Amino acid sequence: MVKKVYGIGVGVGDKKLLTLKALEVLKKVDKIFVPISKEGKKSIAYEIIKDYVDGKDVEELLFPMIKDKEKLKKYWENALEKVLKEEGEVAIITIGDPTLYSTFSYVWKLLREKGVEIEIINGISSIFASASALGIPLVEGDEKLCILPQGKDLEKYINEFDTIIIMKTKNLKEKLEKIKDRDDYIVGLVKRVTFEDEKIAIGKLDELNFDEFNDYLSLAIIKRVKK
Repeated sequence: MVKKVYGIGVGVGDKKLLTLKALEVLKKVDKIFVPISKEGKKSIAYEIIKDYVDGKDVEELLFPMIKDKEKLKKYWENALEKVLKEEGEVAIITIGDPTLYSTFSYVWKLLREKGVEIEIINGISSIFASASALGIPLVEGDEKLCILPQGKDLEKYINEFDTIIIMKTKNLKEKLEKIKDRDDYIVGLVKRVTFEDEKIAIGKLDELNFDEFNDYLSLAIIKRVKK
């Protein structure tokens, strides 16, 4: 059975943002598992690290972008089986950070149940990289921050938080329609942060063109305007 598994966050796109610790571990492990969302499709995570791990044993793990948890469970179990049969130390990589909406978290749970030794190597999240790209702090002082996947319940939380992050959806315009009549917030949009084709925009809702941000690797940062 596998000796140890590293869950490694490889960051958001810019290869120079890969941490020194992640690079050190990737070079020493016996095998690297890379996630793909579809057969034949390139792994974004692997594209970030491939120049640093030339010659390494690499294997793909298929995690399709579907919401049916029963169907997904089969893919998680298939991934678990592949990882467990290894004899040495292996890495499972993920874009961003392994602890934040990461596919790795499901395999992580199954590995723990099997008593496998696991070490997490954190990576830079798209949330932090996007705030940097927009040139704004996420929160200051005693401000409160909220993360809403798919913008769920935005209208419920808009009055409770100073900053709201919407991620894991291509339909940002549709989600933000819920607060279209508000003028006490500005919105920052970021697509494919730190990639060569990164796009950013910031302003009031009626000032923004959402057409260029219809991408799964986009997010919105909604910030209350200070009076």
